[in-house]
Amino acid sequence: MNEPETTIQQHTVHYRRLVYNVIKDTLSTAFPLTRRLIGKKRWKKMMFHFFKNHKCQTPQVWKLPKEFSDYFQEEEFPFKKVFPFLKTLLQYEWLEIEVFMMEDLPAEEFRTEKKSADDIIIPNPEIRILCAEYPVHLKNIKEITEEDRGQYFISIHRDFYSKQVMFNDLTYPVVEIILKANEYYSTGNDFIKLLSRYDKDTQKSASFYTDFEQFALQNNIFLGFRDKTT
Repeated sequence: MNEPETTIQQHTVHYRRLVYNVIKDTLSTAFPLTRRLIGKKRWKKMMFHFFKNHKCQTPQVWKLPKEFSDYFQEEEFPFKKVFPFLKTLLQYEWLEIEVFMMEDLPAEEFRTEKKSADDIIIPNPEIRILCAEYPVHLKNIKEITEEDRGQYFISIHRDFYSKQVMFNDLTYPVVEIILKANEYYSTGNDFIKLLSRYDKDTQKSASFYTDFEQFALQNNIFLGFRDKTT
């Protein structure tokens, strides 16, 4: 039995090329620092390996960089040992995209003026915290060495007003404050008590928190305040 004629087969190779170009352009735009670090040859091999072997799960093109980042964590690329912080760098670059593209999250009503230490802190909900082994946010990527390996905390958040993505280097006590602010209704006094676990000197804890609160407000990590009774 003769198969019906079709024109689809002859165009399939072009569809594959077009799809590959879309993926190539998406990933190249998403990971400029990674491309600069590993060089053109390694980048092309890495991207082709992903295109050839990975079964994409998302129908949304902008989410492909996450799958690319996850794929790198699982596969044994020969240059992983050459660039031990590449895993961190991929996560860092992806989170910038995720935060920028995330849906608008509702924030409670707030005022910018603080009335008392019992005011509830209203945090910016559009934030992610990355625990990193290398300071990809602090140093030129070509200058990072194994001696820089440690524990770093990076906040990636979207400005409530401009919707631009912002990054900050944080200490762990500050991370705890941010997480608690986004999980529970908390006041400045609550955070001072939290900090007392790290320093028994209450005055130092209070001074540290006051400085951080100003920093958080200026950088839009905290949006403002509301009365505790409302």
